[in-house]
Amino acid sequence: MKTVLVLASLVALALAGNIVIPPKHVDCEVKTVDQDFITKQKQIFKLFYYIGHVDTEAEYYKTGKDYDIEEHVSDYTNKQAVEEFLNLWKVGFLPKNIPFSVFNDRSRQEAVALFHVLYYAKDFDVFYKTASFARVYMNEGQFLYSCYIAVLHRPDLKGIVVPAPYETNPELFTNEDVWYRVHRIKMQNGIDTNDFGPEYGVSHEENRYVVYANYSDNYVYADGEDKISYFTEDIGLNAYYYYFHVFFPFWMESEVQPLLKEHRGEVYYNFYQQLLARYYLERLSSGLGEITDFSWNHQIEAGYKPFMKYYYNFAQRPSYYQIPYEKHINELQVLNTFEQTFIQFLQQGHFKAYNQDVDLRNSKSVNFVGNFWQGNADLFTKVGPWNHPYSYEVIARHVLSGVTSNAGKYDFVPSSLGFYQTSLRDPAFYQLYSRILKYFVEFKKSLTPYTQDALHYVGVKINDVKVNKLVTYFDFYDFEVSNGVYFSKEEMKSSRWPYYVVRQPRLNHKPFTVSVDVKSDVEGEAVFKIFLGPKYDGKGYPIDLEENWQNFVELDWFVQKLTKGQNKIERQSTDFYYTKDDSTPIREIVEKYLADGKVPSDMSVKPGAYPHRLLLPKGTSGGFPYWIYVVAYPYQPANKQVETIRVYANDNKPLGYPLDRPVNSVYFKQPNMFFEEVRVYHEGEIYPYEYNVPYYTYHHNEVSQH
Repeated sequence: MKTVLVLASLVALALAGNIVIPPKHVDCEVKTVDQDFITKQKQIFKLFYYIGHVDTEAEYYKTGKDYDIEEHVSDYTNKQAVEEFLNLWKVGFLPKNIPFSVFNDRSRQEAVALFHVLYYAKDFDVFYKTASFARVYMNEGQFLYSCYIAVLHRPDLKGIVVPAPYETNPELFTNEDVWYRVHRIKMQNGIDTNDFGPEYGVSHEENRYVVYANYSDNYVYADGEDKISYFTEDIGLNAYYYYFHVFFPFWMESEVQPLLKEHRGEVYYNFYQQLLARYYLERLSSGLGEITDFSWNHQIEAGYKPFMKYYYNFAQRPSYYQIPYEKHINELQVLNTFEQTFIQFLQQGHFKAYNQDVDLRNSKSVNFVGNFWQGNADLFTKVGPWNHPYSYEVIARHVLSGVTSNAGKYDFVPSSLGFYQTSLRDPAFYQLYSRILKYFVEFKKSLTPYTQDALHYVGVKINDVKVNKLVTYFDFYDFEVSNGVYFSKEEMKSSRWPYYVVRQPRLNHKPFTVSVDVKSDVEGEAVFKIFLGPKYDGKGYPIDLEENWQNFVELDWFVQKLTKGQNKIERQSTDFYYTKDDSTPIREIVEKYLADGKVPSDMSVKPGAYPHRLLLPKGTSGGFPYWIYVVAYPYQPANKQVETIRVYANDNKPLGYPLDRPVNSVYFKQPNMFFEEVRVYHEGEIYPYEYNVPYYTYHHNEVSQH
């Protein structure tokens, strides 16, 4: 018997040895904050703790339990918003313990009403009382959604850190197998057998349980899409998409961000163009090729069968899915009408629509085009109150998801396309927005291409661009999922229970430097942009820039002071403008930084920026070829600086300039431009699951941390 136990222990230890413990979290850049900020920050954090619970001992409960919004109408700067909320409240809001989606019409109406009372609270004290009331009485997901947006838009909460979306709603960022293991640990009060821990990727480290998570495989994805599930399911990428919606909700009125009105449609186009270009780069290096087109009238080839659950199991769409015409006849007619209407706009060129005069030959009309496809509140500004009766995006998501019809005003079957946090997982998402972008490209064709003179920077020549070796690799990342676990009252009081962490290999890259050799005959400030784009298409043929301009990803934007003569510029990848570091866990912020009067800088200043670790597409062992394109032009600051789009650009050029419209490739051989071929290499295991448990091989090519 003793021999059996010893052998069992040795087997367990051998398997456990395959679990790679990552190094401790690297300290992030921080900024110093005052005591008033710290007090607000702690109160905001506590609103987001353990969202499935209402803690009767918490400060928010004591504040919100007896707060009556109706008795404090004078404490809000928009009385109509309060009245609209109260009218809905008296009828009844979304109950607790059922899923919330912004794509459900009634749930969204209520969430928008809650956002308004939170946003129009006259000061932080009223805001906190209102948020505490909502935390106690309202649906968990609905509260999270509205409060999250309100915190990031209120001027008096500028810089306040919000938890990463995967900490507040971890079930929307993880597969069901993770929750089987988490809940088993919780119910058994630990790891009860030797085989459960190492065999299924569970370990107990100090005061936390760690669950190793793989990405979805070919049971979930068809046609090889699982090859890039490490990208489409990356928690940072999906959080990035959620932040985009949080900062630019389609339902938000311009009065909340009046200066944004002139850029809203342009931001919409630029975001999706960049997102799909980055996705395309990942497809190329993984051998998947072009993004597939689809038709509303034919079978949808891309199936998606997620193993996810948000109160209920997610809907699964089989491969070669035929949209039921009789069931969706009204929706399909609306989608067809949207597309045909836009084609008519293109044919007319100059027209009136939505009480607006539109000339598609004017580059500023990108704002109208973006508003049209998003169906946002600004599209209807001159028509009347926006009630979002028909939206191309919302209807298309519903039709493509393969879900059943809703039985009641709150009833719906969760699907990946039904949440911003999960949309990027579904291949149909990219096919849908590729379809929308094709209409944008048709509009862009009506714009006059930039001429030789418009692109030329007199007196400035880029002699050379050098980039040191570009290398990607996988490394482990930990994120806490305790918000998805239910605790007893005794555990809540003690605050000493173990917490739960998911450990997942994520794509990363080694730091690199872009060196630019510039000869200048003039002095002044110049903007430099760095783009990364395909050199070959999915079949291996070279792509001309005239067919490829929309596939370039803008990596960096910076202003450089040029002096007469030679200018040696070195730009570190760690300083690239559009990206941010990984979010710091809230537990770490509270325990490590707030006590010293500090918060993570990136999370405070640019929470919605692109994840830095995904800057480069995964390389190959032999190096996958791309173009690096560097361009310089005179710096002119933006006429009106819009805070929420600082992460996109800070000059007076269109977003994405000069690749924001079809190009004449002859004019892109300017002295102030430079194309350089680069190769992206990959070190370590090719597929992330090879790092994870259970996987029974030793790793001989681990990549050291950088």
